[in-house]
Amino acid sequence: MKQGLSQKIIDANIELHKKSAKHYDKIHPEIFNKKEQDLINHVLDQVLAKIKLEKIKVLDLGAGTGNIALKLLNNPRIESIIAVDLSKEMLDELEKKAAVNSKLKIANKPADDFLADNEDNYDLITISSVLHHLPDYFGTIELILKKLAPGGVLVIFHEPTGEKSSLLSICEWLDSRLFVNLFLSKDLRNIVKSLDTSLADYHVYHDFDLAGLKKFFKAKNNLEIIFFQKHNTFALRFLRLLGKYLPKKNNFILAAQKK
Repeated sequence: MKQGLSQKIIDANIELHKKSAKHYDKIHPEIFNKKEQDLINHVLDQVLAKIKLEKIKVLDLGAGTGNIALKLLNNPRIESIIAVDLSKEMLDELEKKAAVNSKLKIANKPADDFLADNEDNYDLITISSVLHHLPDYFGTIELILKKLAPGGVLVIFHEPTGEKSSLLSICEWLDSRLFVNLFLSKDLRNIVKSLDTSLADYHVYHDFDLAGLKKFFKAKNNLEIIFFQKHNTFALRFLRLLGKYLPKKNNFILAAQKK
């Protein structure tokens, strides 16, 4: 990808999340519904059971408003969490929720910059709804794996599969239109309609390569995929129920452990 386009994607993400930070959780029920939150907690429990350490150092890349970090803060096995995000406004929301907590440190940097500058290794690295925002997510994952300690686990949450079908596309269109126009207040509706995701969500519109990502992980001799699931996520409950029966899926979770 050309450097100019990469910078435009980064700038678009800064602007998008600056506008949406205060309302992020409310305008993303496809992530913050009970079913999805229960699934995330379940995966985190499974992953933590795989890490054979009494104390665990966590890196949460693209931490946003704290969807993953806040689930880990009260776990007695978690020694520390560094929450990294390029959006100061998103991290401000995380800090409000976390209040004062000595386990949590904040880093307001793009993921690649943090990974290049930071010298520490981590036992658990989480990245949720972030890869599709990055100019070169394969390059970022290479950097992440260098920071993963032996026996450590990388977990990728809520990323697009890139799978397409007419029925899935109709459901996604219906989900977005009905949710925004019927379930948001006028103020929030106006904010959502003002958001430009064309560059910020670059790899949603330019096909996320899930098959290539799985092949990438399997080619690493020192990595083992320990969890993988494709599933449909929608804002509206009736579409979440329908989504279980659709053959094509729009999101995935993947966890890989370093040998």
